[in-house]
Parts: sequence; C-alpha cells; structure tokens
Amino acid sequence: FFFVSFMSQSFPLLNVTPETGCYGLESNVEFTTGTPAAHCRKQFLAATAVTCAILTSVVALGGSPTSTSQLWATTSSRVANTNVGSTHGLWHAQSIAAASFHGAASDEEVEMRKKIGNHRIWSTGADHTNPREALGASSSRLPSSLSMALLSVLGVVLYKYFRLAPKPMPLSSVAIATVSGERAQDDSGTASNAEDFIKMLEEEAIAESEEEDEASVQAELSRDLQRMQAELDELYVETFKGVSVTVERDGVEVTYDCEDMREAKFSALGRTDADIVAALIAKLQDKGVWTSFQTRSQMLTLQRGRVMKQLQPTAPAWKSTPALDQTSKDAFAAAKARIVLICGFESFNAKLYRDVAKKLKATVPGLELLVYSDRDIDSRRDEVESALKEANVFFGSLLFDFDQVEWIKERISDIPIRLVFESSLELMSSTQVGDFQMNASGERKGPPPVVKKVLGLFGSQKEEDRIVGYLSFLKIGPKLLKFIPGKKVRDLRNWLTVYGYWNQGGSQNVSSMFLYLANEYLMDIDIQPKAVKETPPLGLVHPDKDGYFTSAEDYLNWHKQHSHLPPDAPVAALMLYRKHVITDQQYIPQLIKEFEEQGIRPLPIFINGVEAHTVVRDMLTTEHEQAARRRGDVAIDSLKRDAVYVDCIVNTIGFPLVGGPAGTMEGGRQAEVAKAILGAKNVPYFVAAPMLIQDLNSWEQNGMQGLQSVVLYALPELDGAIDTVTLGGLVRDDIFLIRERVIKLCSRINRWVSLRRKAAKERKVAVLLYGFPPGVGAVGTAALLNVPRSLELVLKELQDAGYDLGEAAADLDGEAIVTALKRQLEDLPTSRGPDAVAEAAQSIAADIGAESVATAVEPHELREWLTYPEDWGPTEWGPIPFLPSKDLLVRKMTSQWGDLESYRGLRTTAKGQPMISGVQLGNVWIGVQPLLGLEGDPMRLLFERDFTPHPQYAATYQWLKHDYQADALVHFGMHGTVEWLPGSPLGNSGYSWSDVLLSDMPNVYIYAANNPSESIVAKRRGYGTIVSHNVPPYSRAGLYKQLATLKELLAEYRDAPEANAALKPTIVDTVRSAGLEKDLP
Repeated sequence: FFFVSFMSQSFPLLNVTPETGCYGLESNVEFTTGTPAAHCRKQFLAATAVTCAILTSVVALGGSPTSTSQLWATTSSRVANTNVGSTHGLWHAQSIAAASFHGAASDEEVEMRKKIGNHRIWSTGADHTNPREALGASSSRLPSSLSMALLSVLGVVLYKYFRLAPKPMPLSSVAIATVSGERAQDDSGTASNAEDFIKMLEEEAIAESEEEDEASVQAELSRDLQRMQAELDELYVETFKGVSVTVERDGVEVTYDCEDMREAKFSALGRTDADIVAALIAKLQDKGVWTSFQTRSQMLTLQRGRVMKQLQPTAPAWKSTPALDQTSKDAFAAAKARIVLICGFESFNAKLYRDVAKKLKATVPGLELLVYSDRDIDSRRDEVESALKEANVFFGSLLFDFDQVEWIKERISDIPIRLVFESSLELMSSTQVGDFQMNASGERKGPPPVVKKVLGLFGSQKEEDRIVGYLSFLKIGPKLLKFIPGKKVRDLRNWLTVYGYWNQGGSQNVSSMFLYLANEYLMDIDIQPKAVKETPPLGLVHPDKDGYFTSAEDYLNWHKQHSHLPPDAPVAALMLYRKHVITDQQYIPQLIKEFEEQGIRPLPIFINGVEAHTVVRDMLTTEHEQAARRRGDVAIDSLKRDAVYVDCIVNTIGFPLVGGPAGTMEGGRQAEVAKAILGAKNVPYFVAAPMLIQDLNSWEQNGMQGLQSVVLYALPELDGAIDTVTLGGLVRDDIFLIRERVIKLCSRINRWVSLRRKAAKERKVAVLLYGFPPGVGAVGTAALLNVPRSLELVLKELQDAGYDLGEAAADLDGEAIVTALKRQLEDLPTSRGPDAVAEAAQSIAADIGAESVATAVEPHELREWLTYPEDWGPTEWGPIPFLPSKDLLVRKMTSQWGDLESYRGLRTTAKGQPMISGVQLGNVWIGVQPLLGLEGDPMRLLFERDFTPHPQYAATYQWLKHDYQADALVHFGMHGTVEWLPGSPLGNSGYSWSDVLLSDMPNVYIYAANNPSESIVAKRRGYGTIVSHNVPPYSRAGLYKQLATLKELLAEYRDAPEANAALKPTIVDTVRSAGLEKDLP
C-alpha cells in the first residue's frame, strides 16, 4: 500500500493558482509561473491512475508480499515513464516506501525505490519544509484522500463483481471522483466538487499512454470482433438446435432440419429460401424464444458494427447480417422492436408517454412503444399480457401492488431487457440490461453488490442514508463509469443513463431515453438522443416565483417579503413529490396557495421521495429541538447550521419517512430511525396527499382501498403520522385536488399549532366518558380500564402541568365525578331543562371543587352548524360524482329523525332542545358521549346503513367546537362511537359524519393496547392520536352463585348416582334458576 500512503500524505490538496503556476508532479521539466494548469493536473492524474491500478490488482490477488512483488515488476516501467516526482523541494518518499513493504524486496522493488527516492515535491514561491504546508497555500483544492479511497474501492468492486482482469489499467481507463463521505454539515459542496472534477475529466480526457501504439489497439479490437462473432454464432446454434420445419413446394412437402445453424448460414437461407426462414421464425415464436433471440442477436450485431467502424479502414471483411426479406405483414410485425411500459404511481405521466410513443412511431418506424398504467393490468389484462409476450424491452416504474408485481414478474422473465425503477424491491431485482443484472440470484435484498459497494462512498455512512447515496451514485455514475473498460460496466452505465433520463422527466428526456435505449440495444438509428435536461433533485418551489430555490432560508426570507401573512404565521414544511413539480401538475400551486389562504406559511420542498428523512432531519428544526440542544441534548448530529424553524411537517407523498417508496437498502423499514427523527423535532407529522392509485369515483363510493390505503395510512402510521386527509385523486390519468379537503387539513394544522402555542393554563380540554350499553349503570366505564381511578390520575397530571382546574380539591374523587354525571342523565331533570339538570348534580360536584353545568341547544343553531358555506360549489368539492347541497347533512338527519324543531327524542327537553351537560373543573369539561342505541337494542342504530346520528348526538360535538371552543378532545377508554358513524369506510370525505362532528378539534384517544384492530379505526376515521394503556392481569374467575351450587350437586350425584337419585329434582331446579336451559337448549 505504498502508493496509497504516498498519495494520501503528499497530496491532501491539489492546488492550482493563476498567480504562481501550479503544484504538481514531474521529473525532468521544471514548471515555472504561468505553466498551464491542465498539464499539471494531467501529471497528477497519471500518477493517481497507476496507484488505482496497482491497488486494484494487489487487493484482487490478496495483497500478500509475494503477489505485491510480482505486480511491482509489471508496473514499474509505467511508473518510471509517468513523470512522477520533481527535482525541487525538501521532502522524500523513500522512508514511506521502506516502511510500507514487508519481507525481502526484489531487485525490481529496490530499483523502483531508487527511482522514487530521487523525486521530491516541487513548489513555487515560499520555501516550505513540510508537504502539507507546501500544498496548502491556495484556496482552489480537491480532497484527494477521499478520492483515492473511492477510486481504490471502486477498482476492487469492479474486479470482484465485474471480473475485470487483475492487471494494470491503461491510464485512459481510470477516473477519479472526489466524493466525500463527510457530508453532515453540507451536502451541496462535496457534490459539486465531485461533479466539477468529473467535468474536468470530460474536458481534459486522459490521453492514451504513448507506448500503446496503433497496432496494439487494432489487435485488441480484432480480438473483440472475433469474440463477438463467436458469441453470435453460439447464440444461433443454441437457439435453432433441434428445430425442424416442413414447407410445401410445388405440391411436395420439404423438411428442413437446423443443424449447426450460424449467422452466415441463416442469412444465406433468408436470401435463397425465405419461406423456410418464415417457418423457422413462426416455430420459434410458438416456442416463445424468438423475441429474446432477436433482441440478443440485435445487441451483438450492433456491438460488432461499432467495433468494425473503429477498425476501419483496416477491418477484415466482416459484414453485419443483411436485413431479411419480409415475407408477410406478420413477419414484419414480429421483427420490429417493441418496448412495453407499465407505469404505477406515475400514471399522471401516461399521457406524456403516449405522446412520446406517437413521436417515436413517426420518427423511428421500426420501434414500437406500448404504454399501460397499472390499472390496465386489471381492466385490460389480456391485451397487456399479449403485448408482453412479444416485447424486446420491459419498462416499469413505481409499481408496488403485490398481486400486480407477482403477475408482472412471471410474464417478463423471458424479456431480454428489463428496466424497473423505484418500484418494489422484488420487481426491481428483475432488472437486466445486457450482461448487467440487478440481482440475478434473488437471494439478496436491495441493489446489486457492485452498486452497494460503490454507493457506500456517497453520502453519510448511516444505513438509512444509503438510498440517498444511491441517488447520488445514479446521477454521477454514468460520468464516472465511462472511464472504466469492460462490457458489463458499459451495460451498468447504460442502465444509469436511462435512469437519469427517466428521473429528470419531461417530454424531451423521455424521448431521448427511448432513443438511447434503442440505439444501444435494439437497432441502428440516425437520430441521436439529446443530453439529459436536468432539474434539481431537491429544492423549493412557489407559483409566484420562476425557477427553484435551493435554500430553505432564502425561500422563507423571500416569502416573508412577498406574502400577506403575519410574521408569526405557522410554518408548515410541505414535502412534495419532485416528479409532480417538474411535470407541472396543477394541484401543486393550488395546494401552496390554499395553505396561504388558510393562514399557514408553506415551506414547499420537492424531493424524489426516498430522502424525506434527511430533509426533516438535517434541514428542519423546531423550538423543542433547539431548547434541547441548548441543554446539551443533541439528538441529531447532522443538523445543518441554516436549518429553518417549522411548526409541523406535512408529507404529501406517503410511504415510510425513511426510504419512501423504495424503503431502505436492506429491504427493511427503519421505523425506529423515523421515530428518533420525529421525536427530536416533536411537532405534528401529517400525511395528507391526493390518491395516485385510486380514482375519485371509487373513493366516493367505497372509500380508500388496497395499496392506496397502505401508502397513505398503514406505512406512515408506523412512523407516527396523524390526521391523514385525502386531498384528491385521479380522474382518468389526471390528478385533481378537492379544495374542501385541503381546507380541512389546514384547519386541523392550525388547531394543533394553536394548541402547542397556547399556555397550558389557557387550554380548554373536553373529556368524554362513555355510558354504553344504556340503562344498565354503565356510565363511566370502559373495557379493561378503571375509569374513575384513571380519571383522577389524568386530572392530577394536567394540574401539575399547569392546566387550569379551577377550585378542584387536592384529592380529586373520580367516583364522585361519575356519580354527578349519572345524576345529570336522569330523564326528569332533562325534560325540565338545563337548570334542573345542573341542579341535580350540583351538591356532588361542589364537594370536589367542581361545577355542574348544562346547556340546551336551539334547533336553528344546530341547523346552522350543520350547513356548508353558502358559496361552496364545484371549486370546493372538486370532480366528485355529485355536488353536495349546502343543507345535505340537515336533510339526511331530518329524513331519519324528523324535523329538528318538532323532534322530541333522545336527551331533548320538553321544548325539543338537545341537552348537553357535564362537570366543569376550570378549563376542563367532563361529560358523557351521547348514546347511539336504545335500551334493549343498543347496537341497532349503529349498524343501519342509512343511519345518521340523532340531533342531541350531533349537537354535543358541535357545541364543544362552536360554544365551548375546546382546544382538544380526550376520548377516555375503549371505546366510543364517533369513529363508527356513517361515511367513507376509509379516507373521510366532507360528508362523513365522523369528519363533520370531530371537525378540526385535536382528538387524543386513550385505548387498550390489546385491541389494535379497533383502535386503528379510531385513529383513521376519528382522527385519534392514540395513547395506549396496558390491560389488567387476568386470573381464573371460578364459579359463582347457582353455578357453584350446581357444580357441588353434580359432583355428589356422580359419586353414587343410585344412592343420590333424590338429588335430581334439586339439580333441575338449580339449572333453571341459573338460566342454563335457555343458554344451552
């Protein structure tokens, strides 16, 4: 490892200054002031290139002293001729050389040490005695230590996984990428250094070594040509082995057996016996191998043609196979190249893809692009399956549905070229481009080992950040790998290039992507694809500003100057999907503008989807996090200095916070990492997005279903997301926003932020206990929870936290509170009005320092509360199948319960006023959730399809919002009924009763930990932030009363049935008294 030590110690910085010339390496020529910097850099690159070649070979052979000595001799002549070293300076490398090798040195090593020992670092200007000082005099620098590390590992990886020969590489084959792994404070600087360095390599490509003459190059190309021809002939032999066809000629059947079929033989057969060739093609099509054979042979023919062009004019008389005469329209259809594209979450791009398909058809007639969305797999399955059978290339993007993925995998296994981007890992593992396969074994999760090894050098070394490094590698990879020889590397580079086109999006990039793919693997075309038109991978956007912001701080400064919002307006980080931004999806500016209309300052950050956690972790901060850091509690060590303050985070993409659609590089989730990041910020994390899989019509009829619910509910909930709101969805392939749903989201954000900003003593809390089933003394009970005692503990915690509990006694009595609530619910006081209800429990409440309160709601007030705004129309409701009338909810209620003014029913006064009562402790109101059922049939109303809550039920929640103005609700125990009210099964609409009644009030729901299936309903339909409690221990209950007596009688009778026959009547009477004859007829 001598050269690693030499380069790391000698060249930590490569400096170039126009004033003093350049620092560099040379042997016989002294650089003076004004020497071109390019020459200096070339000398440095030459030396570094040899270093990489040596290290690659050393590690590939095990790095033993013996193998090192062997390789040393093979590379010494190259080093001697690379102009390494200088005749000026004060530092020698010989001591490092002596310390770096172990064991006896060969003669070649000794000679080489002498050569290098006579060379020193050269510098201009000051007489430095230390190489670091000599090389630190300029501000223009490239970090070479990390460059060497990256290049060294890259060399090892390329050998181990691409099986490059373990020999010194030509200098023209080596590239150095200065990508640092230390990116905690600022990613942008190192990324640009890497790109600048790659750009320098492109502009000043390393010249071929002088000793490699034209003859050796031609010889190498000739060998490649022979290898390709042999590979092509082998393909023909293998494909046509054992195939025979029979054709009719002049009334006679002629049989043709394919023996030792090679390319030249097949070409000649096509010219002399076209009918036999047509029959052979049909036979191979029936066997299902023609398409893969055709694609593979075209690829090899194209590669051979390119080598032949390089050999001209000295190329041997190799000729590409002439086009076969097309004997029929069907034969032509089978011979042309077909690409089948299936898009999943990006079905909004389907129109763009179809437009590109039309352009390709006009400009490249032999190339067919068929475009489908994932929904077509269900609605047009036979058509999609037929298209895949004859496909040369499969292209899939953002496909995640398990059933669809399994169906696709089974049908693309024989397609020669398969490109799958940002989809399920199971489907991405099917990727194959030429000799490059993403995961041929199917045993490992994540990307191929070669990519894993290299991308580990991009970004931080945290596991959850690997996929972000993966994106960096995908961007820089094609530029880096073009300097590395080898066919497999070429196929990997092509894969990366295609991804670059796709990731950047837009009509020009997509068109160029398919042209590039066709030109590399399918056919020779005259049209050259344009270079990738790039947009930032991450940035901020606003409809009133052209272009993109690259700094969140700059964006907020601009927004504060150009918006009408007050300086203290809540700031919501709005995570947007980058592809939606760069394809100008109209819902993006609508969403941003609506946030502003609702008094929220949006911070719209667009991302690819996989790096959401790094944005939240490093770019955003909160008051809570900063207060913790001031105390010395640093939970996140990568927080940037220019991180901006936010009050909440809104993810409009869905999926897990860590890794987004792709998960992590290990194929597993990182819920604990997400928990740590969000816990450090300690602000509400919302997931609210338009549906990208499901259309609005199906959502309105059946609610959110299938994979769409997994993306927006199941996965984000594991990270701690709350209050999911369906912001819109698909109408055909277009994304539409429902303004009413955006207003709902904004109102909930405002209420959560207001709750955080209010002082504890000013917060008004409403606690709802239960009384179910009715009429059996169940008030103040909940499953698996001692409600009175738990209520005491919660109230004490609130009091200690600074909440205003009025004159509450020091020893709050939960049982007394429950008793007071029971008194209020009695029928006689209710019929007499609110004063009678309050009086019925006043003495009990006074004993604990509380107040018994009651109020009656006028029917016209309830009508107003349940009426939508007068000016709401299509703009607010969006393209749903019908337009709700402003009195939709009132009409539904009156159809079920009658006119509001004349209704006399559940918990109404004699005047028909819904009654609301409770116990007041300062700013804490405690009441009982209204009943839904009736005595004798408590569940009937809950499960009636056309059921609506009765007037008193609706009035209670509306009163808490409008009159009491609760800052938060607490549903106390398992479980209430508001989350079970009629409406959308999942993904509340604006006319779902649970959505209407809970409105925008934050809802904290205390729930037993052993019932996730029902608590998830409370979370999703009831906007509940779930606080789980443990369940009490169980023990054997035993028998009681008549059952215990019956057990003793039966035991006595069984001991001596004849002697104890007199016990029979007593046993029968006991069975009847226990009611067992009814339970067990």
